[in-house]
Amino acid sequence: MFLILRRTLFISVLLFFAGCTYSPYQYSFSLIDPYVEDLKFEDKDVSFQFTPTAEYIWVSIYNKTEGSIHFDVNKTEYIDPMGAFHTVLYGWRFAIAMKDFVYNYNYIDPVRIDPKSESEGNLWINIWPGPGGDIGEGWTSVKDSDIDYMVRGMFPGYSFQGNGIELKDSTFFLIMPIQFDSYTRNYEFMFMITDVEVDGPKKDRKISNH
Repeated sequence: MFLILRRTLFISVLLFFAGCTYSPYQYSFSLIDPYVEDLKFEDKDVSFQFTPTAEYIWVSIYNKTEGSIHFDVNKTEYIDPMGAFHTVLYGWRFAIAMKDFVYNYNYIDPVRIDPKSESEGNLWINIWPGPGGDIGEGWTSVKDSDIDYMVRGMFPGYSFQGNGIELKDSTFFLIMPIQFDSYTRNYEFMFMITDVEVDGPKKDRKISNH
């Protein structure tokens, strides 16, 4: 528990100084494969609407069919700009999604989406288990507010977290399995980070690595 509190305090201090001395990165994205505008893709069965941010990717999944479908979160993969594979959590808040994952014994039941209905939420990097998931025993005793500080963003939010400028023109991927009655289809999406800006004191100044 002492290690948990020490890590939480350290991250809290970093966030405090980030708010005082660091300017956050602002990212712009395109969906390039399949290529669509407005980050919205659809076929005859399902439609997806995406909004990537530095911390997570918001997604809305609409079931266009006459039967129920299931979004298999447990087999969804996020492949970051460096080519590293990550499993994900799904939910509006990271702490709640993380606790759901832990209490479900590291397995998340597929999300049911009824006919002509949608499911929406945030896709977070799952840091349990794996790099960053070294909290180990005692995690479930940590308050939700503390877990929120342990979230690992999709991309650097501030310069002390990494060089977001270098990510301009890089790509990342989502593989999202949707279960139909008799088969599962893996929907694969390639995104590009088309622009990076620095907000705050240097607001509206675009950054390019060319």
